[in-house]
Amino acid sequence: MYELQLTIDEYHLFVALPDSREALGNTAARTYLGWNRLRYDRARAGLLEKQLVVRARGRGGALRRAPVTDDSDVSVDDAACSATIRPPVAEAELYEPILATLKTGWSEDRGFNALVIEETAHQGRRPTGGYWTRPDLVAVGMKTFKHVPHQQFEIVTFEVKPMAKLNVIAVFEALAHRRASTHAYVLIEMRNELTDAYVETLGNVQQAATEHGVGVIVFDDPADYETWEEVVVAERSETPPEMLNDFIETQVSQPGQQAIETAIARGRGWVVG
Repeated sequence: MYELQLTIDEYHLFVALPDSREALGNTAARTYLGWNRLRYDRARAGLLEKQLVVRARGRGGALRRAPVTDDSDVSVDDAACSATIRPPVAEAELYEPILATLKTGWSEDRGFNALVIEETAHQGRRPTGGYWTRPDLVAVGMKTFKHVPHQQFEIVTFEVKPMAKLNVIAVFEALAHRRASTHAYVLIEMRNELTDAYVETLGNVQQAATEHGVGVIVFDDPADYETWEEVVVAERSETPPEMLNDFIETQVSQPGQQAIETAIARGRGWVVG
């Protein structure tokens, strides 16, 4: 295991580059980050020196991520902020620990008896109605209440975003799922040591989410529910049962559908509204 010392700007540039190691033009990267040429060139030079990126072909030059040892540590070393941070991860790498937390801490806290909690982002060519109709994760189950003798059927969808890829578009992706579910959330990686750099962006996301009834959950560690916080509560969508049924048929796996069918056959006192 080894440790790499990055400045804040070097870190931001690194996480802006595609996880797939595809090339990103220098002009496009600089525009995305909103930096002047001097600031960008300084961060680029630092990453090249540390061998975290390599030059690529493109108009005005380009960068792509270099292979990085999986268990490497990356730390930020800056006059304004000095802290050790986890290496940047791809969005897909967040799914597994999030799923585990949804099945444990989140479900317990919500009073949610899960029938199915699974990833739905990667479904190949399976027809689901379009790209934005596919949530990243979905939870199907029954919500129970301490003083009411009924259970309430819920389909909760989640759009997952690493903090460096966050913008208000995530809200509208979640909103597309909300039309065929009962609740929709944006789940945002918000690492504590870099939160200040994203305050404005998170504020814009929260405002848009509140306006459209979409929930927002932020977390520092996807595997630790104690770091999760629901900063915007999702409004329940009164979705027709036909649309809920279609969603399950097009988005949920066959084993998941079977689990739901079995539970329905044993259902007691379920309500949708």
